[in-house]
Order: sequence, then structure tokens, then C-alpha cells
Amino acid sequence: MSYKPVEIPGKFGFGTMSMTWTPTPPPFEQSIDTLKFVTSHPEFGTKLINGGEFYGPDDANLKLLKEFLEQNDPKENEKLIISIKGGADTKTLRPDGSQESIGKSIENIASYFPKTNRPKLLFEIARVDGRLPYKETLGYISEYVKNGTIDGISLSEVGIGSIESALEVFPISCVELELSLFSQEVISTGILAKLSEHGIPLIAYSPLCRGILTDHTVENLDSFLGNIPQGDIRHHLDKFQPEIFAKNVPALKALYNYAHDVKHTTLESLALSWILKVSGAKNFRGIPEVTRILPIPSGSTKKRVESNLGSLIELSDEDLQAIDKIFQDHPITGLRYNEALEGTLFQ
Repeated sequence: MSYKPVEIPGKFGFGTMSMTWTPTPPPFEQSIDTLKFVTSHPEFGTKLINGGEFYGPDDANLKLLKEFLEQNDPKENEKLIISIKGGADTKTLRPDGSQESIGKSIENIASYFPKTNRPKLLFEIARVDGRLPYKETLGYISEYVKNGTIDGISLSEVGIGSIESALEVFPISCVELELSLFSQEVISTGILAKLSEHGIPLIAYSPLCRGILTDHTVENLDSFLGNIPQGDIRHHLDKFQPEIFAKNVPALKALYNYAHDVKHTTLESLALSWILKVSGAKNFRGIPEVTRILPIPSGSTKKRVESNLGSLIELSDEDLQAIDKIFQDHPITGLRYNEALEGTLFQ
């Protein structure tokens, strides 16, 4: 029997990590209301939801998605695609690509989803487990597609070698990697070119660089870092360290001014519109035709979702050149995560 990747429709996905894996998660009912809004909106509604087995204690993210599906129209559920990260120790978050770990993770995830009127379910091991061949791990996952437990495979934080290895084992539906104006490494490393070569969609997480690329940040530069809650992961990331943040402020201000003075929109809109402009672009930085890129901004309220997605604009090739010039004048500094975690990325 031949297998095909699950087709990912639309221009966007929606990330749910902030709904369950923050120091003070919002109430489930609020998050469910937001999920209904973002999956049904006639203009920017998405059918792709991104979650994680370890996004919060005691399967909190899976429980949220279960309640959402139970309250949602069953016929609408069938139109959804839900991609869930797993295959990691839920206490240490260390990736575990062993057969036992993969089986336990997939079966646990699948137990939260209905047997009928079920969304398409993708499984992605959150990071590459360097202790065993990636092909071996993909082989274990593929068996659960073959027996119907899940519908497809997504990859996360992979480099070119792992992408090539995975494709030798099973069709890949999409690959989740960080991409934003402030984090363009997926382009400079050649990974986007490799995905484009194979026509694999890129799911772009943290498209607003975890909240840096927003009007609110620029308009509250003096208080932004101090208002990040205790326990928030951003306290451990390079770009949120005071000395590095300060070095990136000139680029941030220049982008804000370009958004408002030239494009008459918000910084959030500019950042997301830039990704949509790169998606499918021809002859972009040596890539003949860029694969589809679906940014997955999050948002715990309908107001935040509408703010992020409700004012997108069309950018021109000249806009891309002007934005590139901003970064030539004001290079971005700071790793995507930090020195300790850098070795777990693009593996």
C-alpha cells in the first residue's frame, strides 16, 4: 500500500502552547472559545492546530484539545488537522526515540481523540534523539500510520540530514521550525531550500519571536522585559537577556517605523505578512520556488488572534529589499534559544 503526506490547507496554523504551558494558563473555556473562533473565521480561519503532549502538566494540552473537540461541531472536527509533539520524557523533556517511548507517546496522544469524526492526527517527535538512528525512530512512528492510530508524520527541529533520512522511511506531511524576521536561520542554513526541493510545507513557529515583534514591545521598551512573568521560558533565552535585547532594539524600532510609516500597519502584521510573502516566492535567496510556509501564531483570546491575523497586508519585492536593508544596517544578535540548548536544534 502506498502512503501520501496529509495535505495541509490554508495559509496559517495555530499554536496552543501558550494556552497550557505558561506560569498562569488561561481558563479552558476561554481557550476553547478562541479555538472555535480561529478555526471557523471566514477570513483567516485555520484548519491546522499545533499542540504538544508535554505542553503543561498532566497532559493539560491534550485535555484542552479533547474538550474543544467535544464542544465543537463533529463535522467541523473532521476538517481539522492536529499536529502533536511527543516522544520526550515529560519531566526532563529529553527526546526519546526508542520503540517503547514512541509507542507509549502515540497511544497516549491518540487516547484523547475520538474514534469517529476525528481530525487528521499528525505525530512529531519533538527533537531528534541522537542516541539512535533517526530512520529507526521514523520506522516506529510509521507503523502507527499504517495501523490507523495516526494519519501522518511531522518533523520538528530537524536539519537537512534528518529530513533526508526521514524521507527514505515514510512521506512527511510537514516540518515545524522556528522562523521570524528576527530568526531567519532556517533560510541561511539551507533547510528551507531542502524543504522546497521536496515540496514539504514549513510550519513556522514563534513567527513573532515570542512576542518581541509586536507594537506593544516597541511602545513599552523600558518595561517589556521586567513584565515577563516569573517562570516564563523567555527568561532563559538569549534575545530576552537585557544586553542582547538592547542590541536588537535599533532593528526593532526600524521595523516598527517601516510598518507604521510606510505600510500603515502594525509590527505584528508586517512580521506575519513577511512570512506569507516568502511562502511560495520564486527565486528567493537562491531558491527557485519556496515551499508553502504556514506561520502558527498563538493567542489566548479572540482579540489577540484578531490583532495578529486581522490586518495582514500584501508586501512587494521592494518591501522585502527594504526589510533586508534594515537588517544589513542593524544585524540581529543572540541565539534562537541559548548556548546550552543550541545543540538540540536543527539536528
